[in-house]
Amino acid sequence: MRVLKLTSTLMLLMFILIGVSSCSNEDENIGNIPSQLIKTWYMGEGTYITFNADGTGVYTETDDVYAAKLRHKASSRATETYPFTYSYEESTQTLTIHFDGETMRWTIVTLSDDTLKIKDEEGELITLRKDATSAPVIDINLLYNTWISETEDIFTFNRDGNGSYKAKEATSANDITYEYDEANTLLTLHHIEGKVVRWTILSLTNDTLKVKDNDGQELTLTAYVNTAWIELLYGKWGVAGRPVLKLTNEDGNKLFTMYKGEERIPYTVPFKYDEYNRIYFFEDGTWEGGYWQVTKVTQDVLSIEEFLLDEENNPTKVGAMTLFRIPEPDELVVGDESLLYGDEWTSYNIENGSPITCQFRQNFNDIIWTEDGIRMTINYTYNNNSHKLTLTANGEMRTFTITKLTDHIIYLESIDEDGDLFYMEFRRL
Repeated sequence: MRVLKLTSTLMLLMFILIGVSSCSNEDENIGNIPSQLIKTWYMGEGTYITFNADGTGVYTETDDVYAAKLRHKASSRATETYPFTYSYEESTQTLTIHFDGETMRWTIVTLSDDTLKIKDEEGELITLRKDATSAPVIDINLLYNTWISETEDIFTFNRDGNGSYKAKEATSANDITYEYDEANTLLTLHHIEGKVVRWTILSLTNDTLKVKDNDGQELTLTAYVNTAWIELLYGKWGVAGRPVLKLTNEDGNKLFTMYKGEERIPYTVPFKYDEYNRIYFFEDGTWEGGYWQVTKVTQDVLSIEEFLLDEENNPTKVGAMTLFRIPEPDELVVGDESLLYGDEWTSYNIENGSPITCQFRQNFNDIIWTEDGIRMTINYTYNNNSHKLTLTANGEMRTFTITKLTDHIIYLESIDEDGDLFYMEFRRL
């Protein structure tokens, strides 16, 4: 929802929340205000803003649903008004609006008798009309998304005029093409079950598309959240069978568990997710203020990036991690040495999630090892009875114990010079 569209009386704080300084225009010249600005402008959803010639104005909100709930009355409509003062800077075409000791600034992009386009302090372009009966302004860029109808049919619109359509009962989507007539806000869809479908767009936002179809019926579609990734997310994840985290969904209760320390002590909190593949954690019912971005999730691999938000909600990346799905049950079976050879194996740097690959070459008794873009050749020996794998490079030697070997998975363990356990996992992906 745009910050300029107020949907409750509490949202009069809009002027305060997006204000950048605290001052008054009592001593300011109101400027050479354009005559075309002096009128009441419709902002959408029952909201209006009026600019007077003397540098005063009023914001008006009519909200039937919220007002009825707020006042517990049977009346279906209520109007609230909030006065403000403003000034105009002709050289920059800036409106400076003062409300309750706070200030916000709009930049006029275009101004005519019927239309006012402004850019707010966040850079968002907003179009206001002279009255509520004016034709809606459609930002067709918002169409390029996947939408689901009330009958659970799914439509995807790409920027190049192509897309797809999937009926609720269908097992796969069919390709479609479309074109948009801006003058008539008419969207024409081809190859919808062998037919041409014409929609008149009534309104379009980030999350809602309202149209009128060929038969004059109004339809509402909502932005489709593809939950396939979240279904893959559920399970236990770690390295070499040692759990790092687990995500579960039991009877609608989405829970995240982190296994801490060498003892793998579980700590569990609820989580939520959004359509941008982000995971939000809640402790004692309170959002912790950051999120995890899921960059990849498959049957084998989970890659995440961790972000923290500053006071202005700007995200900063503070970490990354790639883990393997722990199979259930995780049987520690070591197969024959021949399973080492063939296709390439893949692991990941635990600190930054970058890939590590290796390929065993039986005829050369060496491994082609690639890490951080550097390709190395490492000699090896393997004892099929003790499952000891010894790697030698540049005079340095390290011995691992293979604790699991299948055609798909390798678990490796080693004791470093300090006596600490070190382990890795490789998979054929």
